[in-house]
Amino acid sequence: MTGIFVSYRRDDSQGFAGRLTDDLSDMLGPDAVFRDIEIPFGSDFTDILHRAIAASDILLVVIGRHWAADSDQGYESRLFEPADWVRIEIEAAFAQGKQVVPVLVGGAGMPEINSLPESIRKVSRLQAAALTDRHWDAQITELVERLRTMCPFLAQDREPTEGTGETPAEVLRELGGRLLDEVVSREKRRSLPPSHSTSYILRTANKLGRGLSKLLTLVVTLTLFYSAIRLFGDEAMLRHLDALESRLQIGWERFLHYTGQL
Repeated sequence: MTGIFVSYRRDDSQGFAGRLTDDLSDMLGPDAVFRDIEIPFGSDFTDILHRAIAASDILLVVIGRHWAADSDQGYESRLFEPADWVRIEIEAAFAQGKQVVPVLVGGAGMPEINSLPESIRKVSRLQAAALTDRHWDAQITELVERLRTMCPFLAQDREPTEGTGETPAEVLRELGGRLLDEVVSREKRRSLPPSHSTSYILRTANKLGRGLSKLLTLVVTLTLFYSAIRLFGDEAMLRHLDALESRLQIGWERFLHYTGQL
């Protein structure tokens, strides 16, 4: 099974990544392109991530203007954070000998070599594809031709013979299942009743926390609903959802621009 794994940073290029995935799926087939799933901090899904990369042939690294933004944990860039999954995805692709293609979006330029961790500095030397709103269709067509040259199976109308290994779709579905299980598990832990202590402090804290608990329950419910759509929704639903997220991202960037924060 031939696959293209799309790596992106959610708060940097989610809208572009969704549009890219939709267009590549239309041109190469819905089973040929796979978008990564955001992994929450504190979770160790490294094994599944490496398996997903192993089941693919090409890693597209979508790079926006904030892809290597400053870290809020004291590092010079988020790419230097130990738990940065974008860097981990690229490291896995290089370690497994996969083909890596940087894709520049939103007017971003290639990062300087000294701004990258040593393990992924090779990215700065790779030929990048650029996608802009004005020339999007032509540039997507050019990118597809390049991908077909890199991976001949993509140029065939028939699906290549499946090997004995698992596909990226299977691996990512397992990852999505673990994410849902983790969300449900955390919600159950939050809803466990307190001990039967008659402590005045615990009773008072319980009363004050009821409002917050309801809010958290609503947030978790919406998160589960969103995750369910992402994992099990059909192509049309995902396209509409990506379009909505793209509009929200554009609106947020405009707000930051108007308030002088961007």
